[in-house]
Amino acid sequence: MSLGMLASGAAQGAAIHHDFLLIDEGLAQLLRINERDPAKNWIVPIGHPQARDMQLVGGGRVLIGHDAGYAEFDIATGKVVKDVATYKGVTAARRLPNGHTLLAGAKLAGETSVVVLEVDSAGAVKARTTFPGTYVRLLRETAQGTWLMMNDSMIREGDRSGRIVHEWKVPGFVHAWKALRLPDGRTLASAGYGAFMVELDAQGRELRRFAEKAKMPAAVNANFYATFQLLPNGHIVLANWQQHGPGHGAEGVQLFELDAQARIVWQWGDPKIMSSLQGVLVLDGLDTAKLHDERTGVMAPLE
Repeated sequence: MSLGMLASGAAQGAAIHHDFLLIDEGLAQLLRINERDPAKNWIVPIGHPQARDMQLVGGGRVLIGHDAGYAEFDIATGKVVKDVATYKGVTAARRLPNGHTLLAGAKLAGETSVVVLEVDSAGAVKARTTFPGTYVRLLRETAQGTWLMMNDSMIREGDRSGRIVHEWKVPGFVHAWKALRLPDGRTLASAGYGAFMVELDAQGRELRRFAEKAKMPAAVNANFYATFQLLPNGHIVLANWQQHGPGHGAEGVQLFELDAQARIVWQWGDPKIMSSLQGVLVLDGLDTAKLHDERTGVMAPLE
């Protein structure tokens, strides 16, 4: 569905305007919102439940990980150009420079624990790695080639052999969502139902906890901190998911930007077209013709 010149929601902060993609988990839809050029806005159904992951994979496409695998959408039009739907329980999907795709999930592909599959473009499994646990959300690769996995109450860092490099439990994590490794060794993570952001040092010790529910304005309704993106200026754009299903679009501030002092400097929402936001990918300044990931913290091309 093209949104044409539809107003791009309740943006706050006149100096800040973004072009971004959103996963609306509540309505199982994908949105593009371009505040500088609303004629580029669109909304399309994802076609599968529990879409959670997002990545620029080059060729003007975005990869969306969903419960059954992943789909690729044309960023200009919202058209589905590929859909792999042969699994159940996928929670993370990441394209690699060799063209293969990592699929992570708990009890995925016949396993009884957490598993990471590497599949080629035809869907053939080329590698399989298992880890202890029965819960995982997003997976992110580090510059060292290890994986940061969110296992409910902890961050696990593992390698392709299945070795656990680090296991860091963080008080307050409940269904924790995403972690990134920064160039100086710190780790940045979102706490899920804990509703806070946290920075850990290279040994897993807590350095900073911010944007906690108790310190946020009541109107934000800090509920579940899901996908976030670290911008080049150090700001963080964060999805504050509310609830499953339709009818939640007017609840809380579901997309906002934090500056270095954890102040909200921008926000977006439009209850007419959304319900419950869980994923965000800010396109500003990115070359959608290239594969990107966050192995150095900030979204950057790999090719």
